[in-house]
Amino acid sequence: MGGEPLIKDNFFEIIQKAYINYKITGYGISSNGTLIDKSVASKLKDLKVDYVQISLEGRKKINDFIRGKGVFEKATDALKFLKKAGLDTSISATISRLNFKELPYIIKIAKDLKVDHLGIRRLVPIGRGKDIKKYFLSPEETKKLYVYLSALSKGKGPRISFGCEDGIVAQSPDYLPKGCSAAYNSFTVLPNGDVYPCRRLPLLSGNLLKESFEKIYYNSKIFQELRNINNINNECSSCPYFAECRGGAKCISFGYFGNPFQPDPQCWRLFSDLPALNMKFNPQKKNKSRMDEKWVDFKSNA
Repeated sequence: MGGEPLIKDNFFEIIQKAYINYKITGYGISSNGTLIDKSVASKLKDLKVDYVQISLEGRKKINDFIRGKGVFEKATDALKFLKKAGLDTSISATISRLNFKELPYIIKIAKDLKVDHLGIRRLVPIGRGKDIKKYFLSPEETKKLYVYLSALSKGKGPRISFGCEDGIVAQSPDYLPKGCSAAYNSFTVLPNGDVYPCRRLPLLSGNLLKESFEKIYYNSKIFQELRNINNINNECSSCPYFAECRGGAKCISFGYFGNPFQPDPQCWRLFSDLPALNMKFNPQKKNKSRMDEKWVDFKSNA
């Protein structure tokens, strides 16, 4: 993944290294699709790439507003080339108020292009995401997002996943979230050897050019803190859904509050409105805390 991985001059040399061990190692590519043509798709197929994920945010107008002029046509063409080559394909859409109403179209185009998988992600307010915080979904909008997707995920068409920030959907009576796996069984290594618990959780935990991954995994203070189930706020730890949710999306909590152990700011069970940015969390005094059982009925509202 990147940025855009295909702009790297020796991209196919790197994939060739993975290909040598393809029988025991899975590998996929996250791309914006702008550099994928028939020839590239064919090479990826020959090199046993497991899947290719293409980012798509809605119809041409909204997608190109978010991704850049001309990207929509290149992304959809890339998906066609990949499907024709026989590759497993995925569309990734990051949902904010910019494209919340584009969901039906995103799902339609995924079906029309016979895409295998559709990943719906929430906006994480880090990096460039900080610049569009004003488009962050409210807790109520987030609830509607998951209610809508929950109904669709049971129908025909591409597999729909909610992403690893789906912890708060544990409130659904018929959904078991994947949950945040940062520092447990996922991590990110940058080209300079820096190790992070997740690509969306920018907490430097070590460097592979200076120490082994085993040492970083077991001895990094950040990794240890993220794996410590007791490092969580009181509101989340007292919630009946905590065992499945584990506090929601740590990347979103970090980007929003500056602390991965604060509650997920889009949890509709705790918040009626988005809390103030970067505040010291105190729900009883400032955030209209509403720990209730009448959050949503997925079955009746789907």
